[in-house]
Amino acid sequence: MTRVAFLAQPSIFSHNRNPPCIVTEPRDINFHSQSTCKIHSIFEAAKVTLSPPAPEIATVMAGFFSSPLLVFSSAIALRIILFFYGLWQDANSPMKYTDIDYYVFTDAARFISRGGSPYDRETYRYTPLLAWMLLPTTWSSTWFSFGKVLFAFNDIVAGWLIVLVLMNGKKMSMERALKFASIWLLNPMVATISTRGSSEGLLGVMVVALLWAITQRKIALAGVLLGLGVHFKIYPFIYAPSIIWWLDNEHIENPRPAAKAGESNSLISIAKNFLNESRMDLTVTSLLTFLLLNTLMYTK
Repeated sequence: MTRVAFLAQPSIFSHNRNPPCIVTEPRDINFHSQSTCKIHSIFEAAKVTLSPPAPEIATVMAGFFSSPLLVFSSAIALRIILFFYGLWQDANSPMKYTDIDYYVFTDAARFISRGGSPYDRETYRYTPLLAWMLLPTTWSSTWFSFGKVLFAFNDIVAGWLIVLVLMNGKKMSMERALKFASIWLLNPMVATISTRGSSEGLLGVMVVALLWAITQRKIALAGVLLGLGVHFKIYPFIYAPSIIWWLDNEHIENPRPAAKAGESNSLISIAKNFLNESRMDLTVTSLLTFLLLNTLMYTK
């Protein structure tokens, strides 16, 4: 019988980078033992050669997030790649990249360009403003993807507004604000939605602009944005109660004089204190904007 000397193979989870694998006659070692030895060696080599030191990764990431140019260039590049990939998939695959709603938008714009109503397009249930914004898609086939570019551009604007809100409202550093904004800017799902032709990017930039206007105490502008957002789609209305609640005298830097001793705390007094100037301005401005837009669009 042929004698074979084999030193037991340690576990692949061992920290020994050069585990002993001594074989006097490899032809007599069973296949499982040889494979285990080779796999362990490959695993250890990969762990040593392919894993960069953690400090280097931290340095690279810190440099990336300290530069708005790098972050926003990456966000734009991501959308450009997805945009052209979508054109290729639409041309070569039965499964289209373009959102079905985008065809509804562009069809409605085509009806407007011919002197008709956007609602001549069945299933169009959006504001006419959206169809008017996409009128360039009717100019030629080259301009058909104009809406996708517009929606992707709104993604980038929303990301920049997020940075401004965090820096001005939360007093964050540029680097930390860019990290949070990157959750939006570098999110493949967000980029895919806009480059497929979904109009949610428009609502996104309206909502973030509304938040920016509130933190800058631009109450009239915030009211217009809130009314415009609710006109586009009803759901931005859900932000109104929290904004109204936030607009107290402490946040708008207009403190009321302290209540005098013995002053009544009736419901009327509480209501008067709650209905400050900023809350009234936001309510009236947003309501007037919403009603005006609805009236104009209805007549169209």
